[in-house]
This record gives sequence, C-alpha cells and structure tokens, in this order.
Amino acid sequence: MYSVIIRNETRNCDLQWRSIRINKSLDEICHTLEAELSPSELSKVRRHDRLAVRYKNPVVRDSRGARRITTVRVDEITAFVDNEKHNIKIMGRSPARDIIDSTWSKMLKDNTLRGIVQQIGDEFGIECESFPKDPDPTETVYDFGWNDESPWTKLIAEADTQHFILTSNEAGNLYLWKVQGGLREEPFAITEGVNVLTAEWKENGAEQFHEYTVTGGGGISTTVIDESCPTKRKLLINVPHPLISQAELDARAQTEMRRRKEIEITVKVPGWGLTNAQIQAMGETNGKEIFWIPNIMTPVDIKSLGVKRTLLISAVNHEVSLDGMSTTVTLVNRDKYL
Repeated sequence: MYSVIIRNETRNCDLQWRSIRINKSLDEICHTLEAELSPSELSKVRRHDRLAVRYKNPVVRDSRGARRITTVRVDEITAFVDNEKHNIKIMGRSPARDIIDSTWSKMLKDNTLRGIVQQIGDEFGIECESFPKDPDPTETVYDFGWNDESPWTKLIAEADTQHFILTSNEAGNLYLWKVQGGLREEPFAITEGVNVLTAEWKENGAEQFHEYTVTGGGGISTTVIDESCPTKRKLLINVPHPLISQAELDARAQTEMRRRKEIEITVKVPGWGLTNAQIQAMGETNGKEIFWIPNIMTPVDIKSLGVKRTLLISAVNHEVSLDGMSTTVTLVNRDKYL
C-alpha cells in the first residue's frame, strides 16, 4: 500500500497530515505546498522549516524506498479552532523563495547562465542543475548586474533570451531546461475512458495583445502582430542584452505571442502517476519518472473535446486526502515555450 510522508528535515520528524496539495509549473519558479495537519502537530513545525514530501510504495524500487515529490520551506502556519473542529494549515514554497524574496546589489561577469545561477544559489545553499546536463548547455553572459533588487526577474529574462526555462526541482534545487531540445518522453498517456476523471478546454484572451514589440541593445527592435486579437492592445518588452541579435528578438516576440494566445486543456486523472502495474513493468525505477511532472510530452486522446495529439505538460497539481489521490494536469502545445 502506498503512503505519503511529510518529513520535517529541520526537526527530523514526520508530520501527521489530513490533506496535501502540491503545485508545480513551468511558469512558476517555486513548487508550492498546502497541507492540513492534525492538531497534535503544531509543536513539530515552525516557519522556515524545511519539509520534504515523499511517496512510499513497495513497487517503487528506489534505493531510499520513498520517492521525493517536492521540497519546500514553510512560509505560513495557521491554527484554527471553532466549536466543531481544530485544524492546522501550512503553506510553503521551494527554497528558491529565499533568492526571489531577497534584495541586494551585485555584478557578475563572464560566466555562463548556469554558472551565474549557481553563483547566486551558492549564497543560499541551493544547487543549480540543467537539462541537458553536461556539458554546460548555457551561453556566456558578459555582464549580469542588479541594484538593490532581487536578481530573479533578470535571471528569468536572460534564461528566456537563451531559450531556457528556470524553475525548481523536487529536491528544492534549481534547474534550467533547454526548451528547444532535451524533451522527455515517458510512458504516460491521457485517454478518455481510461484515466480521465474530468477534462476542461479553455481559450483565454485576457492576457493577449494585438501588437508585440521587443527592443534590444544597440537600438534594434522587432514587432509582430497577432491577427487573432483584433484590438488595439500593445505590449512592449525591453531585453537589455548587449549582444542580442535581430533573429533572437524576432524569436522572443513570436514566443510571447504564442504564449499569450495559448489554448489550455486541464485534465484530472486518478493517482499521482503511473499505476502499480506500469511501475512494475519498468523494473528498476531509479532515474525514471513515475509521477506526473511538468516538461513531459504525452499522448492525449479526449474525443469529447476533439483532441487527439501529443501535448506538453506545463503544470501539475497533486492532491491527496483520506478519500484518495488525484492529479490535475495542464496541457499545452509545445510551441508555447519555443
């Protein structure tokens, strides 16, 4: 039988929980955790504690015996009491929150993007990894500075310029994913009548613009028009990269336009990943994905929505309570991130 464990790594104890919700997204830097704990656990957790959520299942043959789902630091603890119930709720984000929330000044020169992220991460005890891993796939950044602010916005902008997504991983570290290569194809599929509990198709134009202009160093710029948004709305993006090319500016404008007119499909599936039978068929599970995670291409067949194609998982929401486990998966065309 599976079990989900919340381990307080700061205080070296497990926490008894009533419900857990975990969010992971390519569009958000941090994983987030919301959990309801038993009333007896208030003395076992404090703000800023480091928590790890693990999934333990006898058919998952890992050396540790329990697969890590996420790692967070506690932001908030709330205890609530009324005549009917007493509960404790905790909320936390990936350790990268410390970099995001901090403001200071610094100038870094002549290092790769991964090297710069690692230099900043070293100050907070956070490692930076990349996919693909070796050799370092990122390009050199000759000047990277920030002044009395968080470096995070500039890191995201530089990652975007180099066609990388910067986000957190399950161990609480950072990783850079190369958008135009290194896609993982795992044995996952979403099929109506097999593992679809609910499905929703959504077309959203609230963040869409008609005209996208991107400017770069040296006075160059580019503009693209989205004819599917027949309004007068305009968006200006400044990329202060001294060596950015016209082709890179053009690509950034096209990417921004695709992202903002994207159609999303949200599907709720049972469990947090592969079935026990699928896991057992894999044999050794070390180094293999067995849970739904962002950044996986998966076949989707939902006839009721007229969808039958391979889509990219951009976000997942894991939930577990005494009633069972489920995952909500957000699917988009891969072009959204190209």
